[in-house]
Amino acid sequence: MSRAPLVLLLALLALLLIPAPLLPPMGLADSVQSALGIGYKAAYLACANALQITLYGCLGLAVAFSIGPGSTSRSRLARLLAVPVALALLALAIRSVKLGHVPMLANALIPMAACVAGAAAGLAFRQHGWRPVAVSLVVLSGGLLWSFFPGVPSGLRDATQVRLQRMIEAGPGLPAGGDPASGDERFGALLRTALSSTDAAGGAGGQVERHRAALVALGVALGHERLARLAGLDENGPLIAQAAALRAGTTVRGREDWARHYTLSAALAVVQSPFASDAGGLIKEELDALTRGTGFSFGDLAADRAGVRFARAATASEASARALRDRLAAGFVLDDFFPQIEGLSENLTPEQFRRDFGGVGSPRYREALADIEARLDRCPGLTARR
Repeated sequence: MSRAPLVLLLALLALLLIPAPLLPPMGLADSVQSALGIGYKAAYLACANALQITLYGCLGLAVAFSIGPGSTSRSRLARLLAVPVALALLALAIRSVKLGHVPMLANALIPMAACVAGAAAGLAFRQHGWRPVAVSLVVLSGGLLWSFFPGVPSGLRDATQVRLQRMIEAGPGLPAGGDPASGDERFGALLRTALSSTDAAGGAGGQVERHRAALVALGVALGHERLARLAGLDENGPLIAQAAALRAGTTVRGREDWARHYTLSAALAVVQSPFASDAGGLIKEELDALTRGTGFSFGDLAADRAGVRFARAATASEASARALRDRLAAGFVLDDFFPQIEGLSENLTPEQFRRDFGGVGSPRYREALADIEARLDRCPGLTARR
């Protein structure tokens, strides 16, 4: 078997194996943050972009070397144009299947551009032989292994574990749930328990770092156990099972699914860049399962956005983190952290959605999003401070 088909087969396998979204090891982001003295989210975004450029660029280079250069200048130019575009479109198609939706152009631009650049470089410099292909495949293989086994800062792991244990211990004294008022009180009590820092076990670092761990813990307990992996914890271990048991009866506006949307979105916002809308792809199937058979819900969207804003208020700065801590210490008022949802369309079938809103991105859809953002603006607990 010639080397070219083998390289193409390996490239296709790599496209199928590359996680969507492709997330950098959290330990790497932590190191970059310390080395450059920048915020964690900026460091994470830089690492995510570098990982995508490296892996997709190497993929493009390897594929280009497996394609014949062409016998004429016209055929070489055609391949130089066609191969990168074809590879980028294939990568986009596979990524869309994995995510369950077509990613926004802003999120797909970097991997597509990296594929194009790598393929163009490979076609332009074929005279250097197969050595660049071998190097690219080694880098690609190493990057894939790295992305599947992310490193986690020990401080985040330990602090998340402390907060999970704290919530479990508080469990017997929490409101039982079972009705909207009691379930909402239970949600507020868990938020206050997770984000409190009244004991020596609050975790190293400032208030922002303690809140990061608290939001991840809330995401694990009230959202989904799979988030435990982001904190370096065993999602099948007894600690996670006990924490997940707190989920029953915990509601927001009487809805258990909104409590899950809220905490999942908040947790993802603090461990990944909020600018990458595909970040939720890691657990998108769980969120979809919450609404399966019920149709599109602007209430779900409001819960997601409220969670992201809550995370921003909790971690935007030390001043913002302290302000949120003090607000929760004084008591939990749901209206401060979650908007009123009267009038938001719920349970829309695809036909109803197209009829009433005209599709995603239409003026009516944007008006509905603006209405949600305006409602969130009226929640003082979701306001970040610099």
